[in-house]
Amino acid sequence: MGLCPLEFGARNGLTGCRGAGVAEDLLEGYYKIRIDRRWDLEDLYKFPRAYEQVYFAFFSLMPHDDEYTRSRIDQAYATFPWRGGYSAVNFYNHLKYTVPKRQRPAIKSLQYASPGWIELIAVAVTVSFLISRVVKSVCASIDAANNTYSNIHRELADRKLLRIEVEKKELELLQHNLDFVRGANLEMAELLQIPPTQIAEINRRTGSDLKTLKIFLSVFRRIRILADYQNKGKADL
Repeated sequence: MGLCPLEFGARNGLTGCRGAGVAEDLLEGYYKIRIDRRWDLEDLYKFPRAYEQVYFAFFSLMPHDDEYTRSRIDQAYATFPWRGGYSAVNFYNHLKYTVPKRQRPAIKSLQYASPGWIELIAVAVTVSFLISRVVKSVCASIDAANNTYSNIHRELADRKLLRIEVEKKELELLQHNLDFVRGANLEMAELLQIPPTQIAEINRRTGSDLKTLKIFLSVFRRIRILADYQNKGKADL
Protein backbone atom coordinates (compact mmCIF):
# COMPACT_ATOMS: atom_id res chain seq x y z
CA MET A 1 0.00 0.00 0.00
CA GLY A 2 1.32 3.43 -0.90
CA LEU A 3 1.00 6.69 0.96
CA CYS A 4 -1.96 8.96 0.32
CA PRO A 5 -0.93 12.22 -1.39
CA LEU A 6 -3.44 14.11 0.73
CA GLU A 7 -1.82 12.94 3.95
CA PHE A 8 1.71 13.26 2.63
CA GLY A 9 1.06 16.75 1.29
CA ALA A 10 -1.48 18.11 3.74
CA ARG A 11 0.77 21.04 4.62
CA ASN A 12 1.49 21.59 0.94
CA GLY A 13 -1.97 22.83 0.10
CA LEU A 14 -3.21 19.61 -1.48
CA THR A 15 -6.87 19.17 -0.74
CA GLY A 16 -7.71 15.60 -1.62
CA CYS A 17 -6.56 12.06 -2.16
CA ARG A 18 -8.00 10.58 -5.30
CA GLY A 19 -7.85 7.09 -3.85
CA ALA A 20 -8.32 4.63 -6.64
CA GLY A 21 -7.32 7.27 -9.20
CA VAL A 22 -3.63 6.64 -8.69
CA ALA A 23 -2.85 7.13 -12.36
CA GLU A 24 -4.49 10.57 -12.17
CA ASP A 25 -2.44 11.50 -9.11
CA LEU A 26 0.74 10.61 -10.98
CA LEU A 27 -0.12 12.08 -14.36
CA GLU A 28 2.99 13.32 -16.07
CA GLY A 29 3.37 16.87 -17.29
CA TYR A 30 5.74 19.83 -17.48
CA TYR A 31 7.44 21.51 -14.55
CA LYS A 32 9.63 24.61 -14.83
CA ILE A 33 12.35 25.44 -12.30
CA ARG A 34 13.52 29.05 -12.49
CA ILE A 35 17.27 29.55 -12.25
CA ASP A 36 19.30 32.70 -11.73
CA ARG A 37 22.75 34.02 -10.91
CA ARG A 38 25.98 32.29 -11.83
CA TRP A 39 26.04 28.53 -12.35
CA ASP A 40 29.13 26.46 -13.03
CA LEU A 41 29.58 22.89 -14.23
CA GLU A 42 29.40 21.51 -10.70
CA ASP A 43 25.98 23.13 -10.26
CA LEU A 44 24.75 21.45 -13.44
CA TYR A 45 25.62 18.10 -11.85
CA LYS A 46 24.86 18.73 -8.18
CA PHE A 47 21.42 20.33 -8.43
CA PRO A 48 19.82 17.95 -10.97
CA ARG A 49 21.19 14.90 -9.15
CA ALA A 50 19.80 16.02 -5.79
CA TYR A 51 16.46 16.88 -7.41
CA GLU A 52 16.25 13.55 -9.19
CA GLN A 53 17.01 11.56 -6.04
CA VAL A 54 14.44 13.45 -3.96
CA TYR A 55 11.93 12.94 -6.77
CA PHE A 56 12.49 9.18 -6.74
CA ALA A 57 12.13 9.07 -2.95
CA PHE A 58 8.89 11.06 -2.93
CA PHE A 59 7.54 9.10 -5.90
CA SER A 60 8.02 5.92 -3.88
CA LEU A 61 5.79 7.35 -1.14
CA MET A 62 2.84 7.86 -3.48
CA PRO A 63 0.10 5.22 -3.85
CA HIS A 64 0.63 2.70 -6.65
CA ASP A 65 -2.01 0.31 -7.99
CA ASP A 66 0.49 -1.89 -9.78
CA GLU A 67 1.60 -4.80 -7.61
CA TYR A 68 4.89 -5.14 -9.48
CA THR A 69 5.79 -1.49 -8.81
CA ARG A 70 4.88 -1.82 -5.14
CA SER A 71 6.99 -4.94 -4.73
CA ARG A 72 10.01 -3.29 -6.37
CA ILE A 73 9.67 -0.23 -4.12
CA ASP A 74 9.41 -2.49 -1.08
CA GLN A 75 12.57 -4.28 -2.21
CA ALA A 76 14.48 -0.99 -2.49
CA TYR A 77 13.56 -0.06 1.08
CA ALA A 78 14.40 -3.50 2.47
CA THR A 79 17.56 -4.47 0.60
CA PHE A 80 20.42 -2.21 1.65
CA PRO A 81 22.23 -2.32 5.04
CA TRP A 82 22.59 1.48 5.50
CA ARG A 83 26.03 1.50 7.07
CA GLY A 84 27.60 4.06 4.73
CA GLY A 85 27.23 6.08 1.54
CA TYR A 86 27.23 2.96 -0.63
CA SER A 87 23.74 2.07 0.59
CA ALA A 88 22.37 5.53 -0.22
CA VAL A 89 23.72 5.48 -3.79
CA ASN A 90 22.24 2.05 -4.41
CA PHE A 91 18.94 2.96 -2.74
CA TYR A 92 18.29 5.88 -5.10
CA ASN A 93 19.52 3.96 -8.13
CA HIS A 94 17.15 1.14 -7.23
CA LEU A 95 14.25 3.56 -6.74
CA LYS A 96 14.96 5.12 -10.14
CA TYR A 97 14.06 1.91 -11.90
CA THR A 98 10.80 1.58 -9.99
CA VAL A 99 9.64 4.78 -11.72
CA PRO A 100 8.17 4.18 -15.19
CA LYS A 101 10.37 5.72 -17.90
CA ARG A 102 7.60 8.08 -18.92
CA GLN A 103 7.62 9.58 -15.40
CA ARG A 104 11.36 9.98 -14.86
CA PRO A 105 12.38 13.64 -15.04
CA ALA A 106 13.87 14.64 -18.38
CA ILE A 107 14.85 18.08 -19.65
CA LYS A 108 12.48 19.62 -22.19
CA SER A 109 14.33 22.93 -22.36
CA LEU A 110 17.11 24.76 -20.55
CA GLN A 111 17.79 28.48 -20.73
CA TYR A 112 20.91 29.75 -18.98
CA ALA A 113 20.30 33.43 -18.40
CA SER A 114 19.44 35.77 -15.57
CA PRO A 115 16.74 34.69 -15.14
CA GLY A 116 16.68 31.34 -16.91
CA TRP A 117 15.00 28.00 -16.39
CA ILE A 118 15.18 24.24 -16.44
CA GLU A 119 11.94 22.85 -17.85
CA LEU A 120 11.23 19.22 -17.06
CA ILE A 121 9.01 16.96 -19.09
CA ALA A 122 7.44 13.64 -18.15
CA VAL A 123 7.37 14.30 -14.42
CA ALA A 124 4.61 13.35 -12.00
CA VAL A 125 3.59 16.94 -11.32
CA THR A 126 2.15 16.13 -7.90
CA VAL A 127 5.58 14.90 -6.83
CA SER A 128 7.29 18.04 -8.16
CA PHE A 129 4.89 20.24 -6.20
CA LEU A 130 5.57 18.21 -3.06
CA ILE A 131 9.30 18.74 -3.51
CA SER A 132 8.74 22.48 -3.94
CA ARG A 133 6.66 22.76 -0.77
CA VAL A 134 9.08 20.75 1.36
CA VAL A 135 12.12 22.67 0.10
CA LYS A 136 10.47 26.03 0.75
CA SER A 137 9.38 24.90 4.21
CA VAL A 138 12.96 23.89 5.06
CA CYS A 139 14.23 27.21 3.65
CA ALA A 140 11.88 29.11 5.94
CA SER A 141 13.37 27.44 9.02
CA ILE A 142 16.78 26.37 7.78
CA ASP A 143 18.64 26.91 11.07
CA ALA A 144 16.10 24.92 13.08
CA ALA A 145 16.02 22.18 10.42
CA ASN A 146 19.82 21.92 10.37
CA ASN A 147 19.93 21.81 14.17
CA THR A 148 17.38 19.00 14.24
CA TYR A 149 19.38 17.01 11.71
CA SER A 150 22.73 17.68 13.42
CA ASN A 151 21.44 16.77 16.88
CA ILE A 152 20.00 13.48 15.63
CA HIS A 153 23.12 12.62 13.64
CA ARG A 154 25.39 13.42 16.59
CA GLU A 155 23.26 11.32 18.93
CA LEU A 156 23.37 8.38 16.52
CA ALA A 157 27.16 8.67 16.43
CA ASP A 158 27.39 8.85 20.23
CA ARG A 159 25.22 5.74 20.51
CA LYS A 160 27.34 3.99 17.84
CA LEU A 161 24.31 3.44 15.62
CA LEU A 162 25.68 4.95 12.39
CA ARG A 163 28.22 2.57 10.90
CA ILE A 164 27.05 -0.80 12.15
CA GLU A 165 24.86 -2.91 9.90
CA VAL A 166 21.26 -2.02 10.69
CA GLU A 167 19.88 -5.54 10.93
CA LYS A 168 22.59 -6.55 13.40
CA LYS A 169 22.25 -3.43 15.51
CA GLU A 170 18.45 -3.64 15.59
CA LEU A 171 18.74 -6.82 17.64
CA GLU A 172 20.89 -4.99 20.18
CA LEU A 173 18.81 -1.84 20.57
CA LEU A 174 18.03 -1.20 24.19
CA GLN A 175 14.67 0.35 24.91
CA HIS A 176 16.13 3.82 25.51
CA ASN A 177 17.89 3.65 22.13
CA LEU A 178 14.71 2.50 20.43
CA ASP A 179 12.77 5.32 22.07
CA PHE A 180 15.34 7.80 20.75
CA VAL A 181 15.19 6.38 17.21
CA ARG A 182 11.39 6.49 17.15
CA GLY A 183 11.34 10.04 18.46
CA ALA A 184 13.93 11.07 15.87
CA ASN A 185 11.79 9.52 13.14
CA LEU A 186 8.91 11.75 14.20
CA GLU A 187 11.14 14.83 14.06
CA MET A 188 12.55 14.00 10.63
CA ALA A 189 9.13 13.06 9.28
CA GLU A 190 7.89 16.50 10.31
CA LEU A 191 10.74 18.18 8.42
CA LEU A 192 9.93 16.09 5.34
CA GLN A 193 6.17 16.66 5.81
CA ILE A 194 5.46 12.96 6.14
CA PRO A 195 2.56 12.42 8.57
CA PRO A 196 3.39 10.37 11.68
CA THR A 197 0.68 7.90 10.69
CA GLN A 198 2.73 6.96 7.61
CA ILE A 199 5.90 6.04 9.49
CA ALA A 200 4.51 2.59 10.27
CA GLU A 201 4.08 1.91 6.54
CA ILE A 202 7.68 2.93 5.87
CA ASN A 203 8.84 0.77 8.79
CA ARG A 204 6.96 -2.12 7.21
CA ARG A 205 9.00 -1.61 4.06
CA THR A 206 12.35 -1.27 5.82
CA GLY A 207 11.70 -3.77 8.61
CA SER A 208 13.58 -1.45 10.97
CA ASP A 209 12.97 1.83 12.80
CA LEU A 210 16.69 2.55 12.53
CA LYS A 211 16.82 1.95 8.79
CA THR A 212 13.80 4.23 8.35
CA LEU A 213 15.64 6.97 10.25
CA LYS A 214 18.75 6.61 8.10
CA ILE A 215 16.61 6.95 4.97
CA PHE A 216 14.91 10.06 6.36
CA LEU A 217 18.31 11.60 7.12
CA SER A 218 19.53 10.77 3.62
CA VAL A 219 16.51 12.37 1.95
CA PHE A 220 16.88 15.46 4.15
CA ARG A 221 20.52 15.90 3.10
CA ARG A 222 19.35 16.09 -0.51
CA ILE A 223 16.48 18.42 0.36
CA ARG A 224 19.06 20.63 2.07
CA ILE A 225 21.08 20.86 -1.14
CA LEU A 226 17.99 22.07 -3.00
CA ALA A 227 17.17 24.48 -0.17
CA ASP A 228 20.66 25.97 -0.44
CA TYR A 229 20.07 26.76 -4.12
CA GLN A 230 16.67 28.21 -3.24
CA ASN A 231 18.03 30.40 -0.43
CA LYS A 232 20.90 31.69 -2.58
CA GLY A 233 18.49 32.70 -5.33
CA LYS A 234 20.08 30.27 -7.79
CA ALA A 235 16.89 28.23 -8.21
CA ASP A 236 13.20 28.70 -7.52
CA LEU A 237 11.36 25.44 -7.22
